[in-house]
Parts: sequence; C-alpha cells; structure tokens
Amino acid sequence: MLPNGTRKRLLMDFDKETLQAAQAAFGFAAGLISQDPTEEWVHSCIGNDMFAAAPFGEGDKAVTSGLALLSSWCTVARNNLEEETAAIQREWLRLFVGLGTPEAPVWESYYTEPNSTMFGRSTLEVRAAYKEWGLEFERKAHEPDDALGIMLAFCSYLMGRELDALEAFDSAAAAKAAQSLESFLVAHMLPWASAWRFLVKNHAKTDYYRGVGELVFGLERAYAKRFGIECNEEDGTFSYVLSAKAREEEGA
Repeated sequence: MLPNGTRKRLLMDFDKETLQAAQAAFGFAAGLISQDPTEEWVHSCIGNDMFAAAPFGEGDKAVTSGLALLSSWCTVARNNLEEETAAIQREWLRLFVGLGTPEAPVWESYYTEPNSTMFGRSTLEVRAAYKEWGLEFERKAHEPDDALGIMLAFCSYLMGRELDALEAFDSAAAAKAAQSLESFLVAHMLPWASAWRFLVKNHAKTDYYRGVGELVFGLERAYAKRFGIECNEEDGTFSYVLSAKAREEEGA
C-alpha cells in the first residue's frame, strides 16, 4: 500500500490538452481489457494503424513497449485475420475471464483480499467510490466492480469531470475530481498494478496481450507521476516521492 501521509507533494502541471489525451488513453485501455476482441475490431486496428502512437504516456517505457508489441502483432495478423483474431479471443478468455481462475485476473480483490476472494471488501469500497459520483457500472455476468476495465473507465470519467470543471472555471470542482482520482489510484489500482503486469507478461502467448499488459501498466505509471508517485523498478511498488523544492518546504 502507498503511504497516506499529509506531507506536501508536488503535482505535475497538466494542461487541458494533456488531460484530454489521458482521458482518451484510459478510455481506450478500458476497452482493451473489458471487451472480447472481434474480427471487426482487429480489422479496424490494422486499417487505422491504431497502435502507431498513444495520445498520452509515450514518455513511459512500458507504453512505448506495449505499442510496439501491439503494432508487431497487427503486422502479422493482417495476413490471417480470422485465425489471429480467434487466437486472441481464446487468450482474452484464458487470461482475464477463465473457466476457473484466469491466469492474469483483472479484479483488485484477487491481489488484495485474503484467499483472493472475489466480491470482497475492496469490491464494496470501489462500488462506494463510483456511487459518490452517481455512477453504477453495468457489469457482464459476474464481473465485479473492482475489475480493471471498469476502474480504467472510471479514471477516464473523473478526468472528464475535471475537464468540465476547468471549462467552467470551477477550480474547486476540478480539484475535487483530481483528488478523487489520486485517491482511487492509490487505494485501488497501483498496489497491484505490477503484480498484474507480471502475470500478463508470463502467461500471454501473443504480442497482442503482452502489449496490452505493458500499455495499461505504463498508462497507470505515467499518470501517477502527476501526483508525485513513482514506481520502484526493483520491486514494482509505488510510493510518493518529494521534489527537492517540496523537501525544502517540508523542512522549513
């Protein structure tokens, strides 16, 4: 878990264009996790060169690596669209859905609850966070509220609310949306981001889902930097890192 101290932190300045780019990237990533890839989707990815660039996070190595893997897969898939699509459909089921326990579960409670209980305490906490903003997400079958795709969509939603507030020159509402997103990342996404990335990397057999794992992780890591949160490359944990200026202020 990340510390919840009250020390000062330096927030990275995000202009409206950066925020819009991040909102689009997180919304796109939500679909990559939640939706079973169809042949029509794959055809669109190839035809539109969908993974040539990301609107946000390209300074993060995992984002660029993920895009490269996805682009490489598209290059191969164009030669046998039906067969390659069927392969990633099977992989989506195996990795994220599973007939029993999937190989890279996409719900928070698997990583944070005793005995990896689905629909545990974290599920209820995440549901409460949505409710604070008047949201209730539709869920497929047994998909819990703390599923990664839904949480990425919620992040994108909060970015949109911040943008709306900025357009209305409502700094208090903009700050509330940004703070809610920070709290949500800290409490419910970053603590297991590296563990999920590891499982995807080790169990994915296609460059498509290897790429998805890297891209999603990289987007989370890139956005966390806005709040002064960095990832320790050695153990994959996230923590707040004070800038030199903030350290001086704290010591004053």
